[in-house]
Amino acid sequence: MSTAGPASALSGHVEESKASTIVGGAIGNLIEWYDWTIYGLLAPVFAQQFFPSSDRVASLIAAYSPFALGFLMRPVGSLVLSPMGDRYGRRQMLSLTIILMGIGSLMVGLAPSYAAIGVGAPILLTLARLLQGFSAGGEFQGASAFLAEHAPAERRAYVSSAQLVSIGLAVLIATGVAKLTTAAIPQPALAEWGWRVPFIVGALLSLYGVYLRLRVPETPSFVKAESKHELSRHPIIEALREHPRSCLFVFVIQMSTVQFYLWTVFLPGYANQVGKLPLSDGFLASMIALAVFCVALPAAGALSDRIGRKPMLLGTAAGFFLLAYPMFQLLHNGDFLTFLAVDIVGILLLASVDGILAAVLCELFPTRLRTSGIGVPYAVCAAIFGGTAPIIAVKYPEGIAFYVMAIALVTFVVLLFMPETRGKPLD
Repeated sequence: MSTAGPASALSGHVEESKASTIVGGAIGNLIEWYDWTIYGLLAPVFAQQFFPSSDRVASLIAAYSPFALGFLMRPVGSLVLSPMGDRYGRRQMLSLTIILMGIGSLMVGLAPSYAAIGVGAPILLTLARLLQGFSAGGEFQGASAFLAEHAPAERRAYVSSAQLVSIGLAVLIATGVAKLTTAAIPQPALAEWGWRVPFIVGALLSLYGVYLRLRVPETPSFVKAESKHELSRHPIIEALREHPRSCLFVFVIQMSTVQFYLWTVFLPGYANQVGKLPLSDGFLASMIALAVFCVALPAAGALSDRIGRKPMLLGTAAGFFLLAYPMFQLLHNGDFLTFLAVDIVGILLLASVDGILAAVLCELFPTRLRTSGIGVPYAVCAAIFGGTAPIIAVKYPEGIAFYVMAIALVTFVVLLFMPETRGKPLD
């Protein structure tokens, strides 16, 4: 009697279980990144509520300052949370980060305005973003390790691209919510209370995210390292001491966070400022581009599993160096189709690096040091470059293209010296 049927069924059950684990982890990531993103999208709407000023640009810069401060808290969060991922497991750390992010979102949604409590309003808003920044300091590396360690080696980039797909979907959903909110709620109700609804919804979704993350199993790589008593007591120190080049590569790869936030969050605001493109049109174009992004990410991961990581990383850097200036110049005409084309070109370049990001960063470190090795340089880089990008774009709109070009050039030169990591064992 053949045993092929039961064996095949068992194999199918295992694959189904693995898929549900990956989906569960990715959905939690989606909810957390929605909470993180919605602030940047709606800052132009509520800026006057917390930072009243006769100068609209000054008010907007002030509203983006807590966004930048949230990035500054990411290294602090990484220093505290990353070792937790290496000592106690990826799942435990990820459950904590989504709780903290949800609390921050609720604080923003319920914060009284400047007219109600004076200077206490911007202080409360800033504290909420600091808490969210602390949470984000542990999210990326935890989710990256969780997905990459569950993925088969030959399809690691393709499978772990689910993390960035979830981030893309989060930004897409946040953009859709921002567009719906700004279109459905007229002024002055929108500025007075309507903008709060997406933050409160995000806080409620975080509770569901916690439920999902507590149900998924720990990764095989971490369980194996734990069973062999290979876990590190001081993973950050050991990662910096034993793998300094890998930490540098993480930092440099993460410099693309400038392009990521410019293209996925702040491009509609920039086009509105320099070309008078209506915000609602910018949000619509961004939703289309983000949908393209979500489709392109797994395609980029699958391609990288065939040709390697370096060609994708170097191609993205070269593309932004050559195209940044003409793309930003085109946004001055305020035309919807031009904006959409610029958005999609930048998004496709981003997909080439973001589709492989989780895989390549995890391949640079051993299991016992993985979340710490990724987390600290990643968060420090995000603090320096990610939070400052929108402020530079608002204050120096003519110079932002050269900023992007400089980052792309540095990235290209440094990554020429990075070894190829495709197929490298994670254990």
